Amino acid sequence: MLADLYTFITDTLMPHTPPLILIVDDDWMNRELLQAHLAEYKTLGAPNGEKALEFARTQHPDLILLDLRLPGMSGYEVCAQLRADSQTASIPVLIISALDDDTSRQRAIDAGIDDFLTRPFDGLTLHTRVRALLRMKALSDELLRREQVLIEVLRTRLGDDAASATLDAYFNALG
Repeated sequence: MLADLYTFITDTLMPHTPPLILIVDDDWMNRELLQAHLAEYKTLGAPNGEKALEFARTQHPDLILLDLRLPGMSGYEVCAQLRADSQTASIPVLIISALDDDTSRQRAIDAGIDDFLTRPFDGLTLHTRVRALLRMKALSDELLRREQVLIEVLRTRLGDDAASATLDAYFNALG
């Protein structure tokens, strides 16, 4: 029964779609170059931080490629705002920047990045990092889906109050 419920939810309610990558760079040539490198994925471009935040909230990308030097809001600020918003906090962020000094890297880490790639980059490294981050996001999404199935099964079998108590006890035991 649990397998049937899980199959129904994943196949019917959550159809499989190709990953969406949001590319944020104020230089249109850089956006085009990244889109060409990542032609097997769906991509969306944003020329600045404000548009990036808007697209992240409305389009729900699976990965964000983010330049640090943007007009108005910097890539550091964009990343910090993504991490502060519950809607976007779990989206992996790969910084792609010509900035290669330790201070820039530390600021990016402090803002919440998942990985850093220095320009100029080679295509193999880009594809390897993108695949790894997309895999991480897919596994995280799958874990959340399975958690929702578990919660629904507990509510169905035990009722809301008993399910809540069981889940509270379980998560408290995890620490």
